[in-house]
Amino acid sequence: MTLEYQLKKAFLEQEADKYIDYLCELRTKPEVYAAIEKIALLHLEIQHCEDVIYTSNIPEFDDPLN
Repeated sequence: MTLEYQLKKAFLEQEADKYIDYLCELRTKPEVYAAIEKIALLHLEIQHCEDVIYTSNIPEFDDPLN
């Protein structure tokens, strides 16, 4: 399961980079707003993948008090 989310995260990061490159060229305001919104959504998905990866790597009985 972790590998699936690692691959998804890598893909989403590539997609976000494409939108950033897209913004480096002259664009209209609506195009810029749409690209920024898409980048923000991609970063939310990336954060979700990171959370899933982190959670799956925590030992089942990780009790810091014992």
